[in-house]
Formats: sequence, structure tokens, C-alpha cells
Amino acid sequence: MSTPDRPAALLLDLDGTLVDSEEFHRQVFRDWFAARGWPLGDDLLASFTGRRADDVLASEPGPWAGEDLAVMTAELLGHMVSLPRPALTVGAAELIATTGVPLALVTSATLDWARTCLGDLLERFDLVVTRDEVANGKPHPEPYALAIRELGVAAPDCLAVEDAPAGVASALAADVGTVVAVTSTFPAGRLAGAHLVVDTLHEVSALL
Repeated sequence: MSTPDRPAALLLDLDGTLVDSEEFHRQVFRDWFAARGWPLGDDLLASFTGRRADDVLASEPGPWAGEDLAVMTAELLGHMVSLPRPALTVGAAELIATTGVPLALVTSATLDWARTCLGDLLERFDLVVTRDEVANGKPHPEPYALAIRELGVAAPDCLAVEDAPAGVASALAADVGTVVAVTSTFPAGRLAGAHLVVDTLHEVSALL
């Protein structure tokens, strides 16, 4: 049960929140777009942050219209293998290890990517919701709603941590009671929808 000082569950995003991976993923997209011979502006590049790539490609106009989404996703994953893996963000390991409340990973990435990034820390999670468990990715509320339902807790009693506008929107739409945004990827002004904006995960640990 939650208490006035402690949430019923902690729901954590992966990329940009627990791992310093935003530049990693941006380079993957740059490499893939270049290989395809497609232009990639800053706005389109930013739109992939916190979302499933195939959702963005399915909803945004571009030269990929009519292409097979599964094929394109496989190509993107192929570009990931040649780059160094990202490191954990400041305070991530401590937060995962010392929560004391049910812990869920809610990510737009695959389970394999979560294992690669977190290693043995992934075993600390009571639940992992990846891109493959939901029909609708962030910013849709389904990823967080599924995590809350599977944990058997009340959404208003939960705390979610995100780094991107799409993730913040997803958690808010799922009625998460406290949505904390960390400025590891976007400036505070882009995260204004969150209930609280912090600079590092050490500040999140202080809330538990």
C-alpha cells in the first residue's frame, strides 16, 4: 500500500531516463536515414524520442510512405549493433537498487535492449512493459495503464519518471498521480506538463 510519503509503485522509463542513450539513438536514425538517402531534419529526429520508431513512421508523412514497417524497424535495429552501448544516467543504479516499492520498467524499446542496457539490474524490476506488450505506444496511455493494472495498484498512488514529452503525456493520460520529468534529454520548458521537473535521478530517490 502507498503512504503519504511513499508511492504505491515506481514506474520508470528506460532510454534517456535510466540510460544516457539519446545521442546513441539519434546516431542510429542519422545512419539509417543516410543509408536510405532520406533527409532528416531536427524536428523529425526529435519526434522519435520516447516513441516507437514504427509509430512515428506510420504517422508522419515522408518518403517511407508505403514501406513495410517491420522491414524498416529491422533495418534500424541492424544499425544499433555497431555503436558503443550507452551508460547509466546519474543516480540510476541507486534508484533501481533502493526503491523499496514495486518497480516497473515502461519502455518503448525491446526487451533485448533493456537487458543490454541494464544487465543484472533488470532483475530488480517486478514488471517490464516493452513496445511488444502494447498495441499503442507512448504518448498513448496504454503502456502505463498496463503496468498499473499488472501491478494491481491505483494509478493516482503511483510515481512515474520520464525524460521526454511523449512519455510524460503517456503517464499523465494513464492518470499517474505523480509524474516526474528529468532534464537528461529535454529542457525543463519542454517538460512543463510534468508535476515535477528534476535534473537527476538522485532527486527522485529523495521522494521515496
